[in-house]
Amino acid sequence: MNDEGVLVDNGRVFLLVEDNPDDAFLVQLEFSRSHSCRLCIVKDGQQAIDYLQGKPPYTDRHEYPLPDVILLDLKMPRTDGFDVLHWLRTQAASDEVALTPVIVMSSSTSAEDVKRAYKLGANLYMNKPVDWEQFREGLRLLGIFWCEYAGTVQHASADPRAIPAQTS
Repeated sequence: MNDEGVLVDNGRVFLLVEDNPDDAFLVQLEFSRSHSCRLCIVKDGQQAIDYLQGKPPYTDRHEYPLPDVILLDLKMPRTDGFDVLHWLRTQAASDEVALTPVIVMSSSTSAEDVKRAYKLGANLYMNKPVDWEQFREGLRLLGIFWCEYAGTVQHASADPRAIPAQTS
């Protein structure tokens, strides 16, 4: 990992938006163990928006590539996860960014938070369990799905594993 919190790898790119350093460390640890994915980490919603817009210090797309998947915490300082979802789905400058799948990872089990996240365009709402092994297993399954099977906007035409369109 470099000084900016970027794990260097050649797989799909995940952007983790997480203000809790312990949770970020656990996600980073699991990704480094079992996924051929690159994990980039920002600490709040404003940093996530800056990253996605390519604003300084995230201007170098080789070092800070657009993500294939966003892992988003909800309860953060400055700009929270709900605001990031709203921005992403309504104000992002390109489809490449606006269509990025978002997995909300939150300790909130509030039905209102779940509904609001889905209404704002989340693709999945994952509760962060208190038990580390449960959290780790959830991350492992997410990695398998998103790194090995799911098609994303970033890899739609470049992914040799993509299923060709049927012609009639």
